[in-house]
Amino acid sequence: MSVVTVVVVAIATAGCSGEPRGPHASEQRSPSDAFVIPDKERATVEVAANNGDVAAVKRLIDHYEALSGSDEDAAKWKAVARERGDSQQLNYYAASTLTAARRENDPAKRRAMVLDALAAARRSNAGNANPSAQKLILEGTRAMEAEQ
Repeated sequence: MSVVTVVVVAIATAGCSGEPRGPHASEQRSPSDAFVIPDKERATVEVAANNGDVAAVKRLIDHYEALSGSDEDAAKWKAVARERGDSQQLNYYAASTLTAARRENDPAKRRAMVLDALAAARRSNAGNANPSAQKLILEGTRAMEAEQ
């Protein structure tokens, strides 16, 4: 093996001892822990979210999605984001509703779901014209045409 290869391997593996480091080295942490809002800060973030701060709403969505068993809380804040016109949440809702509509057997329910998805995609596109919303509008329109 050449000296260059040995040096490169040594540098590449220098920090790979597998030993936890830092102030919380003894704690087992998950990548989702980065999204958890500390208890002492959460009330402040909720006040900001309730006062119209969409960035705070998004932080709460990330927080509750990172916690196991908090799906209802995450869904509540996603609805708030949609009400405030957040294009990302409107697109997500439109896409997931269109997907669910494809699996729905009841034609009346399926039609209502597609109309709901179309409304969300149109709101998203009206607030911030974007290719994702436009694609969802096209898909929803095609789904409505297929129903007729």
